[in-house]
Amino acid sequence: MFVAGGEIEIGDEDPVSRITRGFHDLILRAYSNLRMLRGINYTENDVAKCLDSAQMNLFGNDPASLSESEQEVLAFIQGNSRGGVRTTIKMLLERFERKPYGWYYAAILCTLAKLCARGKIEVRADGNILEGDELERALRNTHGHANVVLDPQVDFTATQVRGLKEFFEDFFDSPPRSNEAKALGKETGAALQELVHQLTLLAAQSAQYPFLSTLAPALERLKDLTGKPYTWYLTELLQRKDDLLDLKEKVLDPIRKFMGGPQKGVFEAARKFVQIQEPNFADLEGDEAAQVQAVLVNPECFKGNRMQQVKMTVDTLQAKLAQEIDKEISAARSSATALKERLQATDEFALLSPDQQSQLIKPFESFIETIQRQKLIAVIRDTLRRFEEHEYTKLLAQMSAWAQPESKTPTNIGSKTNDATHTKPPIKMVLSRSIQVTFDKPYLADESDVDRYLDSMREALLKEIREGKRIQI
Repeated sequence: MFVAGGEIEIGDEDPVSRITRGFHDLILRAYSNLRMLRGINYTENDVAKCLDSAQMNLFGNDPASLSESEQEVLAFIQGNSRGGVRTTIKMLLERFERKPYGWYYAAILCTLAKLCARGKIEVRADGNILEGDELERALRNTHGHANVVLDPQVDFTATQVRGLKEFFEDFFDSPPRSNEAKALGKETGAALQELVHQLTLLAAQSAQYPFLSTLAPALERLKDLTGKPYTWYLTELLQRKDDLLDLKEKVLDPIRKFMGGPQKGVFEAARKFVQIQEPNFADLEGDEAAQVQAVLVNPECFKGNRMQQVKMTVDTLQAKLAQEIDKEISAARSSATALKERLQATDEFALLSPDQQSQLIKPFESFIETIQRQKLIAVIRDTLRRFEEHEYTKLLAQMSAWAQPESKTPTNIGSKTNDATHTKPPIKMVLSRSIQVTFDKPYLADESDVDRYLDSMREALLKEIREGKRIQI
């Protein structure tokens, strides 16, 4: 047997073996580059494994780590690109299935998949870069190979890659996992997307924390940086480096530190305090309450030591309020005690049984217990007013009713005379402040005005008494 004019020396006596070995030598001579596959047996199912970028990263991404077959495919794609020729998967298959290669279908696809995983090749369909599952489907779909374009990855300078790595570490406070340009660009885009997501969740709480509205313009700027091709982050992003780092230092870091630290608790405690105690602020002297309210609505309250100042001011307010509330409760208790003593000093009270007296005294005790639990000055005053105008008036009327003697009227039934008991109608109580005094002037200017006003008041009071009413003073 002769191959390329040279006789093949085969010592095997078996005819089939001799012919098989002879054709092996013929194939190796005809397809001289078949040896680049290193005898590895690929299958179409190995495409997914070869696309595993994590596995490829174990071998590194420098050209020296590429196998001979990978270098050959990459050189072909790069040569076409330099010549302005668009390379498709179909062209690649046709090129490496012919002499001097003779590579089989699965081997070509797996070699291409390895280059994609190493970030050396970009695969596009309809102008869109394919990655992940879409890339695997495109490689294995024989009907679409003519429309899938292969481009060599753009070469980036070491300065660009180093600059993006430094920016990543400064902006995200952690080093990137990737060193290769494409992976680094994609990691930067993903990190920006995650940051936008986190800040969006924070901005959604602006109803509770008004200062978070400051994130709105920052979010708009960051959203403009997401969704870009990985090449953009290596070529364009660094032009905005200073502005982005300034944004991080002045807005993003202070807000995230605030929301993740003890200052958030101080803010919430101050806000809750204001919500509960705001009705009491009108009765306090000083401007501490206004200071706290102003800080809580300040869009920059997350900066500096404002929360420490708020905490100190709130502590001062709490002490003031506690003192003022105790004072108001004491005054209400004294007023109720004075009303009780007036009631006990009346002649009618002395005529009542011990049980009736106890029933009249009990509402005063209940009032004092209720007033002790109040925390709002306005509520304390209103509770006292309602007690004086309604509850106390009812007690006076009840006391007068119990103190009235029952009258007996004789009635004749047949030949007998009976005494029928009749209860007098209850005495109506009116508040002195509710009685209208007729006077022709809005104020008292001299002694004659006082005399005329007192005469008018006397007539108004006597009119109520003649109608059988009693006047509560």
